[in-house]
Amino acid sequence: MFQLVKWYLDLVTDDGAVVLLYQARLRWAGLRLRYAAILLDECRRRRVERATTHAVTVPCVDHDGVRWHNERLGVVGRWSSDAPSICRTLASGATGAIDWTCHVPRGRATVSCDGVTYRGTGYVECLTLGVPPWRLPFRTLQWGRHASRAHSLIWIDWDGRDPRCWVWLDGEECAGAGVADSCLTGLAHDTTMRMDDGRDLRNRRVLAALAGVLPEAARRAAGPLAAMHEHKRVARSALMRTGQPIDTGWTVYEQVTW
Repeated sequence: MFQLVKWYLDLVTDDGAVVLLYQARLRWAGLRLRYAAILLDECRRRRVERATTHAVTVPCVDHDGVRWHNERLGVVGRWSSDAPSICRTLASGATGAIDWTCHVPRGRATVSCDGVTYRGTGYVECLTLGVPPWRLPFRTLQWGRHASRAHSLIWIDWDGRDPRCWVWLDGEECAGAGVADSCLTGLAHDTTMRMDDGRDLRNRRVLAALAGVLPEAARRAAGPLAAMHEHKRVARSALMRTGQPIDTGWTVYEQVTW
């Protein structure tokens, strides 16, 4: 049996500092693993990147939002949601299901790392993967989230033998939306989203980031997934109507291929 439950929590400050947090639990045959990580990027002023497999707790969801801490990473965070959660089963079949819940599409967040506190707009999601990664119905995944104090935009787009695309603007699913390199079109209410060039947060093979903390058995079992590559960026972004910006914020987005 394969099951991966992966939490992703982020925060972007008004001036573009980014905190990305990950918590995951893996069950696979006889392997049981918990993992947590942080990537903090302060626009070239300060960068923190570390991971642990020890004392990893699950984020706590309550009526106000989400809380999470990890002493090994030196992290304490809270996300207060300003929008209803979104839940979808993205795939389901004989090999298993992919269930996705966005607990905080948009909200105010506070994260302390090593005694330094960051405040900004936050986002939290949880993905439950019951399909072994080598049996996924796609080989390229694009994901992103635009968030401001007024609006949220989320997209999941995959390409492969079963291409699919989901886009939500303020919780409303946009059936005809399209995803391009620097914009999203066909959103509800004749809205588009445009991004600037932004900057890289991570551009490397996924296992290269995990090699120092994963047990040897887990690295050997990765097999064909060793080639999985993640390119994650952050950019200023704006929602547009009739060519005029109605909202500005920050977008964190990525492309994963293998």
